[in-house]
Amino acid sequence: MKKLPVLLAAMASIAIAGAAESKSPYTVTTDFSYTSDYVFRGLKSAGNSFQPSVEVAVGDFNAGLWTNQPINKGENNEIDLYAGYRFNVNSRFALESAATYYLYPEARASLGETKRSYELSAGASYDMAPLTPSLFYYHDFRLKSDTLHASIGHKMPLGGVSAATFETSVFAGNVHLKDASPDAAGPAVQESYSYYGVDISIPYKLAANATFTVAGHYARNQNLTPVSGIPKDKTWFTAGVTIGF
Repeated sequence: MKKLPVLLAAMASIAIAGAAESKSPYTVTTDFSYTSDYVFRGLKSAGNSFQPSVEVAVGDFNAGLWTNQPINKGENNEIDLYAGYRFNVNSRFALESAATYYLYPEARASLGETKRSYELSAGASYDMAPLTPSLFYYHDFRLKSDTLHASIGHKMPLGGVSAATFETSVFAGNVHLKDASPDAAGPAVQESYSYYGVDISIPYKLAANATFTVAGHYARNQNLTPVSGIPKDKTWFTAGVTIGF
């Protein structure tokens, strides 16, 4: 699994070559990022990690593969396969839905870790420039979890740097799991908690189809079972390059 970034690069190259030759209506986006911590919905999942991904979009449909590849030994890989659809009601209001399959190849059921799960989501966003509020609902069928996630984003030009923008997003969510460890033996483990935080990023256009982004993040979770050992507060940063074709 540690060779996955190389495999993703090969897949992206093949897709890009095909798009160039046939001039197909689809677009390919590749991303290779580093994160000082991998935090998902307010909870730390891994430490220093690379997060390569590739996505193909055709009109309002998109599908892709996203991964988290920890640098530290003893932390599990994650591979996400997803597909989604975005419907623009008008120039400002959009509805979205997606299906995601989560795979954790190195997970150990004996430690209460989950090998795989699958989730459906639906939500809406409204562009009321310079603010963009959104609200999404997620349901995971294996974890039997329900998540409500709300955010408000803001974007503005970075003074004196025409190729860069300054973007912020504040978010909050609530998670209720009826079976937090479905692969473990014994009774189902229930967990409920809330989280909130802020993301601050500066995307800088390197070229028409390439962007370098550096970002800082903060998240805090509340009401999590104390014995989980997961810290309440987490601050981390990310940096990466996105290329589209």
